[in-house]
Amino acid sequence: MQETIVLLSTAIIVSLDSFVAGFSLSLNKKANAVLPVAVALVTLLLCAATSVIGRVLADYLDGYADLFGAAVLFVLAIINLFKKDDDQTYSLRQITLGESVTMGFAVGTDAAVANLSLAMQGLGVVAPIVFAVTHYFTVLVGQKLAGKVVMKNSNYLSAAALFILALAKII
Repeated sequence: MQETIVLLSTAIIVSLDSFVAGFSLSLNKKANAVLPVAVALVTLLLCAATSVIGRVLADYLDGYADLFGAAVLFVLAIINLFKKDDDQTYSLRQITLGESVTMGFAVGTDAAVANLSLAMQGLGVVAPIVFAVTHYFTVLVGQKLAGKVVMKNSNYLSAAALFILALAKII
């Protein structure tokens, strides 16, 4: 049960950037299905790769998996704390496939790094799917709310939540 809570809360936390990405890329643009699908697929691929790496590392770092996972989450929290929000307004046009895939790598990397620690705990098969699905829906919600709600400094919220998760792993 605790693993499920950690997985779901981590997926939601690392998906906050996807919400902001969907929101910011959709300002003054027509929302389309390409962006959430591209972000979800890139996230799935990145997380699948880190699942394999995490399982290999788990064999070598068996007794230290929780500490290693906490360290990864701390690093991710620090990165989120200091990165700039991407809340630019783009010109009125359709979101391109290239923009969608690039955004997928930008927000999927957070999920992949978080997935590394989860994969070391044996959640490597389920986690990539959960991360991809949460990224899909947060981008979609971000697109739907574009122009209606202004959200700034989401990186602070994301960083704080990741710090709390990291502390929970240590305790």
